[in-house]
Amino acid sequence: MGKKKEENPLAMMMMGGGVKDNKSYKELSSKPKNYQNNSAPRKNNISKVEDDRYVGAPYNFVPFTQKEYEYSKEQLPTHDSMNEELISGELVYEMTAETDIFVDDGTDAHHFNKNAKGQYSIQGSSVRGLIRNNVQILGFSSIVDDIDDYALMYRNVAGGAERDRYNTILGNAVINLGMNPKTKKPITMSILKNVKAGYIRQENGQYFIYQTCVDKIDNKYEDMNYYILSEKKIIEDYKLYKKENKKDFQYDFFIQKNEILQNTLQSTFPKVMNKRGNPRYIGIKNTSYKPYYHRISYLKTGIKTVTAVGKPEKYKTNGNQGYVISSGFMNDKKAVYIIPEIDETKEKIIISPKDVEAFKVDIEKRKNTLKQFGGRDFFDLPAEGETKPVFYIRLDGKLYFGFTPRLRLFYDYTVKDGLKERKNTETIDFAKAMFGYSNEKESYKSRLSFSDAIVKNQSVTENGVKKVILSEPKPTSYMDYLNQDKYQNAITYNTRGFQLRGVKQYWLHQSAGENIELNDKEKVSSGINALPRKTVFTGKVRFKNLTEEELGLLLWAIRLEKKSQMNIGKAKAYGYGRVSVIIKSAKKINLQKSYKECILDLDPFEDIDVDKEIAAYKEFIAKSENLESVEKSLRISSFLAMKDSTKIPNKNDIRYMHIGEEREYQNRTKPLPTVNQIIKK
Repeated sequence: MGKKKEENPLAMMMMGGGVKDNKSYKELSSKPKNYQNNSAPRKNNISKVEDDRYVGAPYNFVPFTQKEYEYSKEQLPTHDSMNEELISGELVYEMTAETDIFVDDGTDAHHFNKNAKGQYSIQGSSVRGLIRNNVQILGFSSIVDDIDDYALMYRNVAGGAERDRYNTILGNAVINLGMNPKTKKPITMSILKNVKAGYIRQENGQYFIYQTCVDKIDNKYEDMNYYILSEKKIIEDYKLYKKENKKDFQYDFFIQKNEILQNTLQSTFPKVMNKRGNPRYIGIKNTSYKPYYHRISYLKTGIKTVTAVGKPEKYKTNGNQGYVISSGFMNDKKAVYIIPEIDETKEKIIISPKDVEAFKVDIEKRKNTLKQFGGRDFFDLPAEGETKPVFYIRLDGKLYFGFTPRLRLFYDYTVKDGLKERKNTETIDFAKAMFGYSNEKESYKSRLSFSDAIVKNQSVTENGVKKVILSEPKPTSYMDYLNQDKYQNAITYNTRGFQLRGVKQYWLHQSAGENIELNDKEKVSSGINALPRKTVFTGKVRFKNLTEEELGLLLWAIRLEKKSQMNIGKAKAYGYGRVSVIIKSAKKINLQKSYKECILDLDPFEDIDVDKEIAAYKEFIAKSENLESVEKSLRISSFLAMKDSTKIPNKNDIRYMHIGEEREYQNRTKPLPTVNQIIKK
């Protein structure tokens, strides 16, 4: 290695993986600094700047109702017969695509859905979901049962309201490695003092974390018990090995396969200064790389420096056993982590089922994003009997875990904590009564049946493949999903008393394909095959034993207002699936003609006056909610405004944040405006 050995060995080990050569350094405390600030949120240092920035979103929120309409479950009719005092029948509707429309067939090819007869169709379940959502809003129903009671997870490495808290929990600190003999300046390194490495295993359905044979690599690193090895050092040592024609390369494990290193072996690592004035060493990205963990053997000098890494058998007699883990590209990261082998004799740490469930939900919601890291397999929990290396933190009675040192942390509160308390009564609402419900105590079957909506013109064909990112809105975007006090501290899921904004709805768009942005995110994109605008679908809804109010609500939920339109299918954020719906026919069964008259009547149906039934329901619900008119409700007016085809906002106001260099997700300074604020712009 020549003269390089005169430098601090740990500095050499870390060079390019977080070591900084600065004029001065500041030792950050690893002790928790009142990070559980639940009575008030952390101050968002970007919330009071002159150039307030609004970052658009293709969705907004219909406010929750102050008073839900409820009635006793004793009022629910049985399913075993038709009640003469109630209404049964069917309606036929036509759904016309006002923009290109895409309903996924569930295959990797992402073609438009077809039924068993090979006809393009919208599944009855999709129509049912759309109408149920409308019934919930128009019927002043609760959504409490539609919200999962789990804690969201977050990582905050750049900015935002939780940056300080995040860094404190991880024990993010800068330590002094000594003086650079060449520059005579201090060499500093960023480490995570509270993060330990171990092994996660599933045993009989329960998850445990096993500790390693090394408790800590140095007292000043506190809980840190794993080694960090710089890819920059590996590659530069390899070049020196080739140049000097040495017999053995001490890090030969990393050159056996092309997908092991994040950087190519041809990388030169020029120094680039970041915005904070710190050096970054940029290599050449290895496009074949995928996150991994592999069993290895290794040698080390003293207690801190890994000097060689090979296959498990290479240093079996004179070295150490363990795993190497590399968790993907992030902020020009160029490090791999060496984790000492498991110690089965030490206390195993139990992971609560609640945390396991929250972790699984987080992975599922990020599955599309994880495509750019090679897929979700690396980040998933191990299968029964399987063991994987893991990183974790135990702090103040809480356990955090994941597969990279910069963990995603659980928020203090669950999503459901953002709902106002709902009294525990024996009452139900319109959505439950009409669409059915099931809980631990009981269940009630739906009184509505939705057929598939079949394309009317069988000659219609798909438009061809279009690339889009089929991402879902993320509740972790607290500036959107949570009520924010204007120009106050940012409210997050760590803030005691936070409140959800309402029921999420997508905006209508003028045309399909608006605001599609791929850039370097093409790995997470999907090809969709949409049907063209003006495609017409026909479907049926059968209903049984509905009250007058329920029938009026159902009809209103399907048709809405004269100029109303809705969204269905995928890629709604880009304008796909804007549809108008008309009720072609609505008929009820005359039970007198069907069963009680002596003469057989082949047509026992009577027409339903749709307008009359809807008007009657509006009058009923306005009276029940003490409203001058139902349209006076902020809940209803906001919902109908979002569905008004004459009030579609400018496309720049209803788009996702840009994914390029602008980094709007970091620079935004204002919460999401309300529905009315956007429409009035």
